[in-house]
Amino acid sequence: MAKPEKGQNRKDIFQKIDFKIDLINEQIRNHEKSIKKAKRMSGWQGPAGVSGIDYTKEPDGGVHISFAEGLRMIERDQEQIAKLKEERNELRRRRKRIKRIYDNLSGAEAEVYYTRVILGMTQEDAADESGFSRRHFQRVEAGMRDQGLL
Repeated sequence: MAKPEKGQNRKDIFQKIDFKIDLINEQIRNHEKSIKKAKRMSGWQGPAGVSGIDYTKEPDGGVHISFAEGLRMIERDQEQIAKLKEERNELRRRRKRIKRIYDNLSGAEAEVYYTRVILGMTQEDAADESGFSRRHFQRVEAGMRDQGLL
């Protein structure tokens, strides 16, 4: 991805997609923590967590919820995790598709694709950045659109 070196201080589409993926990963971790917490609060520790009962301690003042409420909380979190994973997969597919298209372009088409799609510049700014006249830039972009590249 090292063709044009102009505008390296800008955030390109790959950085934006990677940032969104990182946010989704964090949301998934939070939902997984929420599931663990719901299990703990509704008493789903099971035999593996029980080694004996110590009657000398005062009962802890933690919040307890019913089994049914815990189950509803877990189901909601699992639904959210499934949606987030699908969104993350779609972002990964989009990133791969953009990279594959860009790697197969050269010359003016690569410059147009880089400035318009990857950097997300306006048509006028992209034409100025690439050194093309606006009309030439529009012609190249129209040809790419006809080919289904944009």
